[in-house]
Amino acid sequence: MNFLRPIQSRLQDMPSPLPRRHLYGIVLLSGLTLSTAALMPTPGELTDKPVRISIPASLHVPQHPQEQEQVDSTEFYTLPNDDIGAAEPVDALDEIAASEPEWQEYVVQNGDTLSTIFNGLGLPLATMYKLLDADENRVLDGLRPGQTLYLLIDENNLLQEFKIQRDIMRTRIFTRNGEGYESRLKTEESHWESRSLKGTINGSFYLSARSAGLSAGQIQKIANLFQWQLNFARDLRQGDTFRVVVKREFVEGQSTGKAELQAVEIINNGRSYQAFRHEDGNFYDDQGNSMERGFVRIPLKHHSRISSNFNLHRKHPVTGRIRPHKGTDFAVPTGTPVLAPGDGVVVKATRHRLAGNYLVIRHGRKYTTRFLHLSKFLVKPGDKVRRGDRIALSGNTGRSTGPHLHYEFLVNNRPVDPMQVKLPMAEGLTGNARKQFLVRVQQLKQQLSAG
Repeated sequence: MNFLRPIQSRLQDMPSPLPRRHLYGIVLLSGLTLSTAALMPTPGELTDKPVRISIPASLHVPQHPQEQEQVDSTEFYTLPNDDIGAAEPVDALDEIAASEPEWQEYVVQNGDTLSTIFNGLGLPLATMYKLLDADENRVLDGLRPGQTLYLLIDENNLLQEFKIQRDIMRTRIFTRNGEGYESRLKTEESHWESRSLKGTINGSFYLSARSAGLSAGQIQKIANLFQWQLNFARDLRQGDTFRVVVKREFVEGQSTGKAELQAVEIINNGRSYQAFRHEDGNFYDDQGNSMERGFVRIPLKHHSRISSNFNLHRKHPVTGRIRPHKGTDFAVPTGTPVLAPGDGVVVKATRHRLAGNYLVIRHGRKYTTRFLHLSKFLVKPGDKVRRGDRIALSGNTGRSTGPHLHYEFLVNNRPVDPMQVKLPMAEGLTGNARKQFLVRVQQLKQQLSAG
């Protein structure tokens, strides 16, 4: 600091309005500036030996538009479960359905393979390969249209049991054991017996039906059958009555636990509501009209190119991590009308940071659809919509690199492939099938009256 002494002596001789401590501060700062300048490399040194300067990645600023983060139009994130509430609860029914795994039935269609069936149901293909490893008799290689598959799927989306009926007497059963499956063949001689049950509403339908001898699963089925016509929580009154025909299976006088609803009648405020089971496993009214409300496969007026398929095991193109794509993307221009795929109630129309403007429709008790990246809503929560109604306009909101519609289809709040899932049929019976059904209806009506 010797170079500061001449400056100090000159400052002491100069008159100044500033206090001396302030002047010394100025001198000190000047000295630091000179010191810093002395430490900087000269131009010659820079040409002799380049100096490398490292900038933290967190401070990197893209210099070109191409360096901006590229995000595929496929959504690599998970929306929270939409809190849409119970759909017309039937007392303890919803709690039972949520806590106990349910058997699901799937009837093999033309062109079905085991992989398309598992993908359509949202089950991992790894589970299918484990089943094939246990299938020493190669039963699963010969799926035939019309065969019924029974799947027991728990709340963690794990397949606990899988049954395929080879014929009326033999059933191949795959049971989960650790990480794999064990296979066994069940052979039985059985017969079915029909029984009529009846009851009067006293308190709630659920408790009244249980008192009449119906199981929780059968009550759930009845609630689903009439979900489009009756609100079980509001419409049913004290004194309303119901009659049911149930067919049960027996082997050597012992019930196997299998039972099928054959006919149901509910008298509500003097009006009769009836449903009858046909040999195809579906229910119809006494004229052969379907009890279901059908869906369209694609929620657009015109078929459009699919830019990204449903895939629960898709790899992120950048990170390489598994990020499920829980819907189907359609490449459509912004402003394309989006249609309701089936009758239902709008339960959500809101904005999400990644999904953009998105819409949720509940269809009865079992089905839910979701529509993401919309540019405009044409309906609001609480609105009832019919199949084919305009509900929104497609867009490019949220995390999306191009205009498209992301469409999700959920069964019991589980995402499935909208392009492969078996949709409820809306068509009624015709021709010989209807004639045979009407004869069967007369027989079932007699059994209902005898109950």
